[in-house]
Amino acid sequence: MSPSTEELLATVQRYYESGSQLHSALAMSPETEQRQAKWTQWLEDMAPWRQFRAHLSQALPSFLIGETYSTHDGGPRCIVYPPKAALAPTSNWIVVGCVSLLAPVYVVHGVVCDGIDGRLRNPVVSFEPPPPDMAIPARMVARTIETVFGYSAVPRETLETPVPLVAGSREPPDTTLFHTLFTNEPARLP
Repeated sequence: MSPSTEELLATVQRYYESGSQLHSALAMSPETEQRQAKWTQWLEDMAPWRQFRAHLSQALPSFLIGETYSTHDGGPRCIVYPPKAALAPTSNWIVVGCVSLLAPVYVVHGVVCDGIDGRLRNPVVSFEPPPPDMAIPARMVARTIETVFGYSAVPRETLETPVPLVAGSREPPDTTLFHTLFTNEPARLP
C-alpha cells in the first residue's frame, strides 16, 4: 500500500529546503545532507538495482535500456527506449521508471520525443497511458519494480500535489511531490 499524500509530504520536507530557508552554495543544508546520505547508502549497495536492470534486459531484449541517477534527485531512473529501427519522425514514447530513495514508492511515465536524424529531440513528459507498442515495456518496468523493491505506485493526483520546497531548478509554486520524490527534470534523458 502506497503511503498517503500527507505521509509523502512529511517525508520530502526532511530532504528538501523551503524557498525561505535556502543556504548558500558553500554550505550544505541538513536536508541536502540527509538526501545525500540516502544516495550514499544506495550507491554502496546497488545489488537490487542491478537485479532490476538485469531482469528488464532479459525481458525486453530488443529495447535499449539506460539509467540515470543524479544525487540532486529523489532517486534513480531507468529508461526504456524503443528499438532503434522503430524510431519515428514524431511521437516516440520512451518509458521511464522512477524509484524513490526517500519513500517506498515508484512511478512509470513517458517522455515523448521527435526522431530527428536518428536522435531524439524535443522531449515532453507524459503521464498518459503509453501507446500500444510501449505498453508491454511500461507494464514490465512497473511489475519488476514491485517485485524487486516491493514499492507501490504513486497515483497521478498525488504526484501533482504542490510542495513548498526547492528541488533543483524547481521552486514553489511549481514544485510537486513528483519533483521531490523522483526528479526535477523529468524530460531530461541520457
